[in-house]
Amino acid sequence: MVNKVSDIHYKLVSEVYELKKDFAIKQEEVQALYMEVKQQRNLAEKYQIENKHLKQQIKQLEEEQEELLNYP
Repeated sequence: MVNKVSDIHYKLVSEVYELKKDFAIKQEEVQALYMEVKQQRNLAEKYQIENKHLKQQIKQLEEEQEELLNYP
């Protein structure tokens, strides 16, 4: 009886250890994914700002072109 309880206890402790190990691995994966998402968001924001500036430049160039075409 004591042997059986001891075996069950050992198995439970082993399972808890494995679960903690798996949890730590998953936690690291989640942190890595979070950092990747954060980096992607930063890149997206950077590209949106760059896109806005490029659109402004295009608009300015179109206005200059229109002025040059209307110049006698």
